[in-house]
Amino acid sequence: MRRYNIILLLILCFGNITTVIRGSELEQEIDSIKKLLMITSAADKRLDLLEKISYLSMDDSTGNFWLKQLKKEAQEARQIDKEGWAIRTLARFYYNMGDVENVKLYVSQIDSLAKQTENYNDYYFDAHTFLCQLYLWDEQFEKAADAAIRLYNLAKEEKNENGIICSCETQGLINQRIGRDSVAVDFFQEGLDLLQKTGKDYRYIVQYLNNVIESELKLNRFESATGHINQLQTLITNIKNGEYGLDPSFPYDRCALLTEAFYISLYVREKNIQEAKKHIDKAVPYLDKLDDTYVHIFYMFSVASYYKLTGQYTQALNTINDVVKLDNGPEVKTLRAEILMDMGNTREAALQYKEALKQNEEINSAAFVRQLSQLHALHDMNNLELQVKELRVTELELGAKQQQLKWSLALASLLLIILILGTIIYMHTHKLKNELQKDKQALLESENALRIARDHAEESDRLKSLFLSNMSHEIRTPLNAIVGFAQILDSEMEEGDERKEYTHIIMDNSALLLNLVNDILDISRLESERYRFTFAEQNLAECCRSALTSVEHRVKPGVELRFSPEDENFMFNTDKLRLQQVIINLVGNATKFTEKGFIELAYKVDRANGFVQFTITDTGCGIPAEKQDAIFERFEKLNECVQGTGLGLSICRIIAERFNGEVLLDKKYSDGARFIFTHSLNL
Repeated sequence: MRRYNIILLLILCFGNITTVIRGSELEQEIDSIKKLLMITSAADKRLDLLEKISYLSMDDSTGNFWLKQLKKEAQEARQIDKEGWAIRTLARFYYNMGDVENVKLYVSQIDSLAKQTENYNDYYFDAHTFLCQLYLWDEQFEKAADAAIRLYNLAKEEKNENGIICSCETQGLINQRIGRDSVAVDFFQEGLDLLQKTGKDYRYIVQYLNNVIESELKLNRFESATGHINQLQTLITNIKNGEYGLDPSFPYDRCALLTEAFYISLYVREKNIQEAKKHIDKAVPYLDKLDDTYVHIFYMFSVASYYKLTGQYTQALNTINDVVKLDNGPEVKTLRAEILMDMGNTREAALQYKEALKQNEEINSAAFVRQLSQLHALHDMNNLELQVKELRVTELELGAKQQQLKWSLALASLLLIILILGTIIYMHTHKLKNELQKDKQALLESENALRIARDHAEESDRLKSLFLSNMSHEIRTPLNAIVGFAQILDSEMEEGDERKEYTHIIMDNSALLLNLVNDILDISRLESERYRFTFAEQNLAECCRSALTSVEHRVKPGVELRFSPEDENFMFNTDKLRLQQVIINLVGNATKFTEKGFIELAYKVDRANGFVQFTITDTGCGIPAEKQDAIFERFEKLNECVQGTGLGLSICRIIAERFNGEVLLDKKYSDGARFIFTHSLNL
């Protein structure tokens, strides 16, 4: 559904009589502004007058002229804000006309303005939304989705609330149109939450609610649909009661009937006949006041579903037949087939089911259909030319009978040309059909190739896992033997024996090699997602203390190891071993580079946002600015002379992501290094 900006008319109140400004008065106001423009030379005043007359003429054919004049003078006066408003409104003007090329033109101009000012404001996001939605209405879903995703990411990056709201609506509409209603609901809900938080435009909230309810009903999400319908009904009542100020142009009857239709559809899906009938009765007063095809279709479809549910099949069939006159889509055909099946008319029901399936196939083959539509349009155009020429020949024959022979020959020649053209068109059509068939075959072959590649990839992944498992066993077994015999030799040697120092070197390097093997195996398992986390309720403080105990022997003399818990008794759901692995890696890194001062582990619980935040702070040498962005890369080491695999931070990041959190470096801390690790509470 396109979003249109509606010009509010001023209301004059005299006692109990309310008079709306008539068209003639609006024309008088526009004429007075034109006269002022003729005698005004100051740039600021002219821009204000041009903006006002553009606003008043926005839905008029002259609106285009005044907007272009405003854009030109704003550009000359370097009034960026007014120039941006003019360009955005021109894009909206051509959006309402369905003129894609002109919308593209003004979107490119708003892009240039944004690049010039380095500011992506509301005008930028509005203009791009117009173009994105035009792609959607033209069923260019790939273009629409690509533009909407880019716009959404940019709005998030710029923290532009209007941009997020607009792009969420567009992505919701795209997913709704292609049948991905569960994804659509997520986008609609995100935009609706932000829209309600900002308190902007109650009309836009009504529009958002209509969109999200439609998808929730299709998904049978009765609880959330009920809440949103109730919210919509309350909002419409408040608008009617003037809680947001007088708004005589608000389509109250349309919104009220659509709300009742939502209720009917909801209760029919829940098989609550009594409530559905109550809302059918409530909708009756609005039926004669409304001339809106979409609402009328939705209402009658819901009523037909009610009649089917209650066994009133004749009324159901009559109602759905009325819907067919306005909308003969697959959903309508399917309901009609179900009604016919309930009435025992299986033959006609089967035909309806067949038509619905056929129509769905046509929708799913949109690219092919658009090709045929273009050919059909070309054929119609040629037929129209033929009819015009035949009519001209007929008129000439009636006007000059003496030249019948001459014109008969001309007509024969013309028919021959048309036959040749028809043959050319047929051959061209046949050629295009063959090319499309070849493309289809190529796609099938590509799909088979991809399936084979996927199987090969899965087999490679299985072999990699088997290889890693074997390597784990084959490397650890000799390492354990080396470490074991080295410990025996060490225990039998006396202090001062040179061989005792050699056994220590053997044990230390064996431990380093074992850590390297363990790190490589860990990161391989985590990346392949074959490692299953074991979640259970744990005491957070005990987990942290246990991890610190494992690394306290690494702390250098003169360095204080601190622990600062916010809540000693906090329990939460986690994989204890993997949580301790992250803490041990981060604290262990701090021990390598901290010669004096302290190393502190602290955490705080943010229940409002649903996560635990850990901070590991040290007073060591810190991380140089040129290496801060690379430390999370694999095998990246701050100091090549310090022992380690360079995999610890990569493992930490992967585990944190499995906890729906993240690990990052606090670049603002300058007395050493500080890492921040978050862990979601909602696992």
